[in-house]
Amino acid sequence: MDVDSNTFCAGGGVLGNGTWVVFGGNQPVTTDGIAVADEGAYHNTDGGTAIRMINPCDDESCEYIQGETSYDISSPDTGGWLQMTGRRWYPMVEALEDGSLIIIGGDKNGGYVNTAAQDNPTYEFFPPKGDGQAINLQFLSDTLPVNLYALTWLMPSGKLFMQASRKSILYDWKTQTTTNLPDMPYATRVYPASAATAMLPLTPDNGFTPTILFCGGSNPPQWGNDGTAGYNVTAVPTDNTCVRISPDDANPKYDDDDYMFEGRSMGQFVYLPDGTMWMGNGINMGTAGYGNDHYSVGQSYGQDPVYMPAIYNSSAPLGGRWNRTGLTASDNERMYHSTAILLPDSSILISGSNPNADFTNEQWRSRTDVEKWFPWYYNETRPVFSNPPANLSYGGDSWNVSLGNITDEPTVQSAKVVVIRGGFNTHAIGFGQRYLVLNSTYTIDMNTNESTLHVSQMPGDVGPFVFQPGPAMVFLVVNGVPSEGEFVMVGSGQLGEQPTSANSALPSSQVVAVTPTETASESNANASSESSSSSSSNTSGAARGVIASSGAVVGVASVLVAVVGGALVVF
Repeated sequence: MDVDSNTFCAGGGVLGNGTWVVFGGNQPVTTDGIAVADEGAYHNTDGGTAIRMINPCDDESCEYIQGETSYDISSPDTGGWLQMTGRRWYPMVEALEDGSLIIIGGDKNGGYVNTAAQDNPTYEFFPPKGDGQAINLQFLSDTLPVNLYALTWLMPSGKLFMQASRKSILYDWKTQTTTNLPDMPYATRVYPASAATAMLPLTPDNGFTPTILFCGGSNPPQWGNDGTAGYNVTAVPTDNTCVRISPDDANPKYDDDDYMFEGRSMGQFVYLPDGTMWMGNGINMGTAGYGNDHYSVGQSYGQDPVYMPAIYNSSAPLGGRWNRTGLTASDNERMYHSTAILLPDSSILISGSNPNADFTNEQWRSRTDVEKWFPWYYNETRPVFSNPPANLSYGGDSWNVSLGNITDEPTVQSAKVVVIRGGFNTHAIGFGQRYLVLNSTYTIDMNTNESTLHVSQMPGDVGPFVFQPGPAMVFLVVNGVPSEGEFVMVGSGQLGEQPTSANSALPSSQVVAVTPTETASESNANASSESSSSSSSNTSGAARGVIASSGAVVGVASVLVAVVGGALVVF
């Protein structure tokens, strides 16, 4: 799976057909990060304009599909097969509702922060749209020098919410119009301040309304230039504030959220299937980046690693959203160039850390090890997700999930099916990361001692805008404990306008009561009664298969026994 061009500090995402694409990167370098105009020690061509595609496989036969670029960054390697219109280092990538990708900004040759001379204040699409040319975006020029990996999310309105420096906008890429939003309070969140960011879980209860959370970052007195921070940035404490905003609201504004336990830069959020978010990695002093300034230990512009993770619960009351109950610290620092991703078994794979120009074993060393973080429920008995769907459509007919012999109603009420896209992860950012809870109801059948979850498809109206088409994982979660994740294709599996339809109505949640059975003496008595009063018009029969909505169990039989919510109920 060799990559020909330099992917250092690239961006990426997944197309609606399941193909992963990596955009941009660095010029050719040799040892000690020195730029060269030949293959150097690492045999990489120029990655600045490069596009690489890969179709995942499970038989180790996958290879990158790549265009050609040269070793000379002055050569016109643009606009050809799998080449962008210009060089992009630290570009942002976001999926659109048709499964294509928009590639935003970046700079030409890299550095600590961007400059007007290096800036590429444009965006383009992949596959290309229109004439295929790059389109200017004034927002990127307005947010110099901290506009790299400009944070971007697609909204239900079809507009893009974008945040860089302290500015925030909604951008309509179809009409090329900008709506200014309130400035970011407290701190800079974008790279290299590198706050942890995520769209909060999309649920039926919140109407699948996107709310974006920002935690941490930095508020230094200056930003330096593309060559250096220009001062001892390692002496600047990181920020501990968290704010959230719902950009598509009528009057969007930043609201304070619970502050973190400590300041953190380069912390990363990872969705857990139960709806909480893991926060880990990062540093407590300084920012992302590195240099030969010798401000502190090694080359790193970040110091004082944060070894202790935390769990954030967006649905908990304000004042109780962060916790560390039962958590332990990692033995390994995870600083600049570290990542964390969710695995199908619901553990988190954590890897990397190299705040240096090249590989080194000196502090802070280049880490080649990986570790796994295990949630509290990892060794619990997992729900069995029988016959999960291979595809989820935007609207359409619902489908059923067997919950087996669970008849305790609070347990059944806790059951949900969640869809998670882990995204493309780099620089503490999960490009395209999403979490959505599918709407559902249930039936508890006391006759068979089995329960069924009735599950909607993806939202039919705003679905492609809140959870773009492409691959994802789906989990059945019961009492906070998830099943093994299964891969699913959201949408048509093809690029282009996605078919949408209304979601079919779900049946009301209900409990089917036990059908009473007659004893032999009751049967004889009933037979005698029926023969002696067959002409009577007011004979009442016992209720059978009585159904009650919203979890109640009712009946008119003289003796009706049902187990509801773990208790024995006699009627």
